[in-house]
Amino acid sequence: MKINKYVYLLYNCLFLILMAGFSACKHDDYTVKKSNENIRLAGDFLKNNYDYTLFYAALDYTGILPQLNEKGPFTVLAPNNKAFIELGIQSAADIKKLNRDSLKQAMALHIISRSLRQSDVPVNTVNVEYQSLAGVPVYVSFGTKNPANPDEYEWTSVLYFNGSRATRKDVQLVNGILHSLDKVMKRYPGKGVQQWLSDRPAYSIFVSGLKKFGLWDELAGKGPFTIFAPNNQAFTNMGISKADIDALDPGKYIGPRLFGAYIQYEKRYFLSDLNAFSFINNQNTYENFTRNGNSYFKWYAYGATHTISLADRKEFPSVGYGQSIIELATMGYRMDNLCDNGTVQDLPELLVTPGQALKK
Repeated sequence: MKINKYVYLLYNCLFLILMAGFSACKHDDYTVKKSNENIRLAGDFLKNNYDYTLFYAALDYTGILPQLNEKGPFTVLAPNNKAFIELGIQSAADIKKLNRDSLKQAMALHIISRSLRQSDVPVNTVNVEYQSLAGVPVYVSFGTKNPANPDEYEWTSVLYFNGSRATRKDVQLVNGILHSLDKVMKRYPGKGVQQWLSDRPAYSIFVSGLKKFGLWDELAGKGPFTIFAPNNQAFTNMGISKADIDALDPGKYIGPRLFGAYIQYEKRYFLSDLNAFSFINNQNTYENFTRNGNSYFKWYAYGATHTISLADRKEFPSVGYGQSIIELATMGYRMDNLCDNGTVQDLPELLVTPGQALKK
C-alpha cells in the first residue's frame, strides 16, 4: 500500500509537470504573431476585390498593373466601380475603346509614389501637393473636427484627393496603402483652363463673352484660376445667343461683372473644398468681391447641393442678380476639371444678364 501510494503521488507529479509543459507550449504558440494572409501586394489586392474591377481593368489595359506588384511603396487611389459607371464606363470592353495613352496618364494620376496614410497629411489643410506617377501633383485636403483622433467617428473627418472623397481609408497593402475614391480624378495635362474651354463647344458662348470683354488672354497665364463656367444651355435658357453676345458694345457694359464674375483669380478650388472648410472652421461658405469690387460673389454648400450667387454688394440691403444651383448627384461628373493652371466648374445657370451689367 505504501509503495502504491508513492507511485500514485509520482504519477500525479509527472502529470502536473507534463500539463504545465503543454500549457507553456500552447501559450507560446498562441502568442506568436503570424503574418496576415489578407494583406496583399497592390496589384493582387485589386485583382481579388470586386469593388475595383473596372479600375483593375484600366490598369491592366494601360500596362501599369505589373508595377503595382513591385516593391513600392505606393499609395493607390482606387476609384470604385460606381465612379467609372458615372463616366459611362460600365465594363472592361468599354475601357478598351479608350485611347490607351490618355488613359495611362489618367490612371497614373491615381498612384502616389510614396506611402501616404491619412495621418501623414497635415491636419486641417487644403490642397497639399503630393507627386503622382503621372508626373503631376495630386492635391490632398484633410479636414477634421477632432485633430487628436480624427478616426474616432467617420463623420469627424474628410479626406479628398483632387476633389474626390476617400470613402475607405488606410487599407494596408504589402507595398503601401490604398484609399477608395468615390470619383475618378480628372486631370488635363498640358492644357490650361483657356485651352480646356476652347476645346469644348458646350462653352462657346461663354468663351465669346470672355473674348469680347478682354478677359480671355489672361487665362493662358500662370494662374491659378477657378472658373465657374456657364454652359451654352444656361445662356439659351435666358434667351441669349452667341450672336447676341457678339453684338454687345463693351463700352456700355461692366465686363468684370458680366463675365469676370465667373472667374476666381489666384485660387484653385475643388467643390469639395467647401466641405473641408466646414470641418476645419465650421464655414461652408466662400464669398468675396469680384475683381474691381463691382459685385459680390457667394458660394454656399449644403450637403450635395452647391449654390453660386451674385449680388451688387455684401451688406444688406443688397440686390441679387442671379444664382446657379449645382446638384452633385446629377452633375458631379461635370465638375472639378483640373487643368495645369486651375480648375473649371460647370454652371447650369447664369449669375448675371447683360441688362444687369449695364453702365449707368
